[in-house]
Amino acid sequence: MTTTHSPPVTGLRPRRDIDFLARPGPRGGTLLLVEDSRQTSDSIRQMFQGARGRLRRADSLEAAYRHLKLYAPDAMVIDLVLPDGSGLDLIAELQTRHARIPLILAISGQPELENAALDAGADRFLAKPFHSVAEFRNMLAPIFFPSQSSVMRPVAGRLNTSALRDDLYLALELLQRRGGEEDHNYALQFVSALARSLGDTTMLERIEEARASASMVGLTLLLRKRLKDQPLI
Repeated sequence: MTTTHSPPVTGLRPRRDIDFLARPGPRGGTLLLVEDSRQTSDSIRQMFQGARGRLRRADSLEAAYRHLKLYAPDAMVIDLVLPDGSGLDLIAELQTRHARIPLILAISGQPELENAALDAGADRFLAKPFHSVAEFRNMLAPIFFPSQSSVMRPVAGRLNTSALRDDLYLALELLQRRGGEEDHNYALQFVSALARSLGDTTMLERIEEARASASMVGLTLLLRKRLKDQPLI
């Protein structure tokens, strides 16, 4: 997906809408997650467990704006590559609103977009795939985790097979669409983020081959194999 933002140098500065269940506690807030990958969304849902608040999800810019018409979240986690536009544009647009979102966390499988996200107005940036529950929670404290320990630990929990199958199906659908350059770029970016989250070096190699040859055949065949290898549910 093309954007008007120039490639940054790494820096540091502070298919349907789904309501993920996170039991609200005293003074609980609402976190709006804008993320197209169900697998990533499920990982964030797991990391959000025990929070003082509620987690809601939008899988596109259009869905995010629908949420924002109904309520003002206490924080937002925004993926930078979405099916109908750039999360950078959403972050920038949020800065123009009278009541600013108290905390905006940008996430992306492209670490080089960190400065672009911060320049657009994000308060924090976190690269995907996530490696620590505490790192994620610390960024959202004190709104949701006021007593969070600073001890770092790996992301826990089993891989959600259903979520992974959904992402693999979506990846295949995106690659088979006859769209323009933006659709083509988004498809490869989505599959790249999926490959990184799985640590699938073979898939990353196929993506680079697809970029170089402009042929999706090898990548499509690999995705179908990965889907076939998934256990039936």
